[in-house]
Amino acid sequence: DHERATTYLKTGYRPDPTLVHPSLGAVVCHELTDSVEIPRHISILPSIWAARGGYLGDQYDAFKVNEFRGDIADIKPRVDDDRALHRLEMLRNVVEPSFARGRLKQLDEKKTLHLSSIDRARRMMTSEQLKAFDINQESHAVREQFGDSAFGRGCLAAGRLIGVGVRCVEVTLAGWDTHAANHEGHRTQAAQLDPAFAALLDYLTQRNLLESTVVLCGGEFGRTPAVNGVGGRDHWPHGFTVALAGGGIAGGRVIGATSGTVREENKSKPEDVDDPHPVADIHATILHSLGINFE
Repeated sequence: DHERATTYLKTGYRPDPTLVHPSLGAVVCHELTDSVEIPRHISILPSIWAARGGYLGDQYDAFKVNEFRGDIADIKPRVDDDRALHRLEMLRNVVEPSFARGRLKQLDEKKTLHLSSIDRARRMMTSEQLKAFDINQESHAVREQFGDSAFGRGCLAAGRLIGVGVRCVEVTLAGWDTHAANHEGHRTQAAQLDPAFAALLDYLTQRNLLESTVVLCGGEFGRTPAVNGVGGRDHWPHGFTVALAGGGIAGGRVIGATSGTVREENKSKPEDVDDPHPVADIHATILHSLGINFE
């Protein structure tokens, strides 16, 4: 199930109706402090199950950026600078005090985060760090390496955002649910994923950022070894892979393996898996490489 699996991959826990666990990015932002003026946890092209702060608080939710072409919506004032400044002064000195008057209990800052959210939004709107979203500041040659796709542009923005101090950026490439015409569908997806993933690693390496950044590439589950009657492959949580790079993690290794064969007597039976690792090991590896105690 997509929702269950996505929650498991992002948080390390299966869904619990009594408790929302924080995503990996939220944990990183909670444990590592900094003074970045724009959101430290960002989700570009998010799915309907975007990364959440969970019990750590909504302030650790991912800031969502949808269809991406080098800028983000609703950030720049629609009036000139002087009028925008006057509006902000009116907000601070007139509107906010009037709204809070008589509502002090309801506007408990620890519960609503109202004022701090307004302050963060104002700082973001005037921050020079917003330019990190503007991928058009990169050369045509660099943009071309990432590919002409929303996912490629998102990966380039991710590299730029990491460069100004953003802690965690998630970029989603939807469309892998190939219950029919699997090979054609995955070929189309790989044409977007491969150049963007390779270009991101190269971009971070050239700017001496890869050793301090962990790059994770993976999905919420794999696809069945057997091809179904319409040329598709179905959900398969029993054995699948993720790729890790950077962060001081020793590369050039493959850990674990599947048998590479399908049991003809029962095609729904899991493959033989050698040296398997649960999702919790992926989270522990990433947190450890970032200097965070995961225990």
